Amino acid sequence: MGYAEKNCQLCVVSNNVARLRTKHEPESAGWGYSSATYYSGDELGSICSIFKEQSGCENVERDRNEGRRDNWIHFPGRGCTFEGGYNGWKIGAEEMKGMNLPRYIIKKPAAAKPEKDETDYEKCSEYFITSQTTCPPCDFEPGELATVRYGVRDFFPQNYDVGVEFEESGWGVPVHDACWKIFERVSRMRNGEVDLDGFMALWFVERGLWQLWIPERKAQGIIQKCREQFWVHAAGTEYLGANPHDIPGFLLAVQGVYTNDPEGDGVFRVCKDNKPRHENPNDPFSKLSAELRGMVLSRLSSKDIGSLRLASWSFRQLPKQLFFRLIQDELPWFWEFDELRAVDDSFWGQTYAEDDPGDARNERVKERIQRSREGNFTNNVNWLEVYKRLCLLTKGIPGVKNRARVWNVVEEVVARIARLREKGWPQIEPTDEEQETGLVKNSFYCSRCNWKY
Repeated sequence: MGYAEKNCQLCVVSNNVARLRTKHEPESAGWGYSSATYYSGDELGSICSIFKEQSGCENVERDRNEGRRDNWIHFPGRGCTFEGGYNGWKIGAEEMKGMNLPRYIIKKPAAAKPEKDETDYEKCSEYFITSQTTCPPCDFEPGELATVRYGVRDFFPQNYDVGVEFEESGWGVPVHDACWKIFERVSRMRNGEVDLDGFMALWFVERGLWQLWIPERKAQGIIQKCREQFWVHAAGTEYLGANPHDIPGFLLAVQGVYTNDPEGDGVFRVCKDNKPRHENPNDPFSKLSAELRGMVLSRLSSKDIGSLRLASWSFRQLPKQLFFRLIQDELPWFWEFDELRAVDDSFWGQTYAEDDPGDARNERVKERIQRSREGNFTNNVNWLEVYKRLCLLTKGIPGVKNRARVWNVVEEVVARIARLREKGWPQIEPTDEEQETGLVKNSFYCSRCNWKY
């Protein structure tokens, strides 16, 4: 059997994603699939190396005394097409931090003693999750663990159940640390607890083939194209290798629109007379009180609210708190509300740090200086602007785009665990939609060679 990469059981992306550093970055900013120097593919024969004037790529020999191909380092340009690693111009090293250092879920040894750092869900489970590795895995080598827990250091990483019971040198199910943290968060939000036994029961029931259960059809096609023997780092898929939990600069990008402008409870600026431009006697909503209109809005999605505003002038103004609810309902992967407020308070605290309230030129400035000392500076946030910025960032920041994707996948996994609990651990049948679209196969299957067993 040849080399085979293991993927995260949650996001289905390889644990051996690589990055090509630019020529302006230090060596630590680039790494291959299993080490800092080994990249899959032929960088010298890549089309971007042949047409380096157009791509901006550059190949530099590591040791001038030897002409071996693995002594060459490929510095990508902005038009790089080499698929042995993600282009350093398109995704930063900090954005990919930890995505090639997996953790593993393993069954506890029979005589295992409790660990000091064990989590609440590990205490009542047959399984535990290891620390992150200190180096990327390589085939059946899981990588050196940062900390040995429950006395387990030797195991085989595996994505699917091969019919062998977990023993002393058993199987370890790989997950990204970032994806597991999202799983913990979603589990507590939806089920009130992290069900590690349920996670592994689902893994056994569905034979570990969760990549066939992913609800996002678009991402499914992209991932299947990337999952070759070596992960294909295709241009445009950089977000798949981005850390979805710890996203550099994310809060700063949102803080720029964390404001109470305009004043009042509405998200839009309105004329002083606050009268509609056109009166429509046939508008049924015009007869409703503000309270009833608010009840109507509370049951609608953002798309439906947009349609309603086109149909009725009664909804020309919308309350700020409505979009706080929409963020929680439609963008549940954004949870840093407290952190965002802390960043905002820190910003205004530093802005007015040297100002004396007694020297303020008017009462408004004096009040702002005083509030900057007290905290909670922006206390009537226009959540519409935050909502729009978050939607925009899912298209512009790789980590945010990947977080939204991973969150949806994890939501499906957590829902299936709950269904499995309700049914008393029988086989979960796929939905009609999953069967009709061909997303679910009843056996191990390779779509590239039509091989099934």
